[in-house]
Amino acid sequence: MDDNLQLIGDFLRRKRESLSPEMMGLPKPARSRTPGLRREDVASLAGISSVWYSKIERGKAEGISPGVLSALGEALQLNPSEQNYLHTLASRKQINIKAPCSRTSEETERLLKLINPLPAMLINDYFDIINTNESFSHLCGLDVNSLPQEERNYIWLTMTNLQWQQYLQIDSEADLVTHVTRQAGFMRNTMASRPNDHRLQTLVSRFVAQPVFAAAWGKNTVQQCPESMLYTFHHARLGEMVFKKQIWINGYGEATGRMNVYHPQNEIDYQRLAGITG
Repeated sequence: MDDNLQLIGDFLRRKRESLSPEMMGLPKPARSRTPGLRREDVASLAGISSVWYSKIERGKAEGISPGVLSALGEALQLNPSEQNYLHTLASRKQINIKAPCSRTSEETERLLKLINPLPAMLINDYFDIINTNESFSHLCGLDVNSLPQEERNYIWLTMTNLQWQQYLQIDSEADLVTHVTRQAGFMRNTMASRPNDHRLQTLVSRFVAQPVFAAAWGKNTVQQCPESMLYTFHHARLGEMVFKKQIWINGYGEATGRMNVYHPQNEIDYQRLAGITG
């Protein structure tokens, strides 16, 4: 729990520093050595004492009530994903969370094949790509299933694989920053729901060695539900195509994952996909 308190404090501090007094309708201090709002400003906006808020930000506050977290979220203009992230970190409930899947069952393998010509991949909470079907390989121009295990991760491929970047239409450093920042936000949210997950912590440490991820992680962004389910990809053989993503939760035994299925937005594109799928 102490680690979560520190995460709460770090997150609130970064959000406070990202907001200027002028944005909140407050007068700008004549002299300020720190960026953003003062702790006193946040405490006043949230209706709590500055001493209590200071303890929260330093990760020293046990028993933060949901009401205080909601008030702080409103004061710092947090979006719903960020609000949920805070409440998840602060919760003392011990939730029995299944382990992320690491292999494909025979049933899921059969389903992936039957879904062709719709591109589909099985992915877990670590963003490891467990398996893909033939149509997905055609889409991204990469046989992900044949890659070394340590490379079969969605975020890792985004940062390091040029063919994967082409599939995602990453054409500039700015595009890469946008994609990785979004993915870092998803991973931060996953960490809140999987406290003390050594595998997840090891992955983050590995990713932070990449400057683009280190910068994104330092922004303390949080992402939950995708803001849109429509995606434009560069199909390696058919060119630019628009897909609607459908997410199926896949669970068996004590493991869980999700299957992303991509639907073209018109019959012509569906037939084009079918034409190149065995």
